[in-house]
Amino acid sequence: MPEKLNNESIILTLAIIAAILYNSWPLGYVLDPNALHNSYVSSLEVTGKPYAWLFIFADILSGIAAVIIGFSIKKIKPQLRVSFIGYVAFGLATILEAVIPIASHCEESISACGISPRQILSPHDIASIVAAFSIFAILLSCKHQTRSNKIYKWVSITYWAWCITGLGLIVSVATDDLTTLAQALFLLACGLGLVIVPISLTKSKTIV
Repeated sequence: MPEKLNNESIILTLAIIAAILYNSWPLGYVLDPNALHNSYVSSLEVTGKPYAWLFIFADILSGIAAVIIGFSIKKIKPQLRVSFIGYVAFGLATILEAVIPIASHCEESISACGISPRQILSPHDIASIVAAFSIFAILLSCKHQTRSNKIYKWVSITYWAWCITGLGLIVSVATDDLTTLAQALFLLACGLGLVIVPISLTKSKTIV
C-alpha cells in the first residue's frame, strides 16, 4: 500500500507539472508581449519568435509528462482505460502541435489566421483539437468513475468548466472578440482536467 500511495503521489506531481507547462503562455506577456495581441497563444511558438524554443520545450515536456502519467495509471489502475488513452493521446498531440508550429501569418491576429477548412485541417490545429478532446475524455471518464464519492463534485465542476470555456472559445474565435481571454480560460480548464484523475486517485480510495 505505501508503494501504491507513493506512485499516486508521483502521478499527481507529474500532472501538476504538465498542467503548469501547458499553461506557460502567460510568460509571453513578459518575454514577447506583442505575440499575444489579439492572436492565438500558439503564436508564441512561431518559427523566428525570440523565445519560441522555450514555449515549444514547455509543451514537449508537458506532453512527455502526460504520456508517463497515462502508462502509470494503466499500471496501478488498469480499469481506467479511457484515462490511460486520454493522457497518452493528449501527450502525443501536445508534442506534435509543439513540433509543428501554427502558421506564421496567425501571429498577426485571429482574423488573419482565419477559421477556414484549410486552417482547421492543418497538422497543428488537428493536434490541438485532439489534445483538447483528450482532456474531455479524461474528465468524462473520471466523472463516471467518481460518481459515488465525494470527489465527484470537483470533477463535475471541472468537466463543466471545460465545456463552457470550450464553447466560449469557439464563439470568440468565430466573432474575433476576446479570443485571448477565452483561450486563457479554456487552457486553465484543460490544466485542471490534467490533474483531476491523479487527485481522485489520491483522495478517493473507492474509485473503481
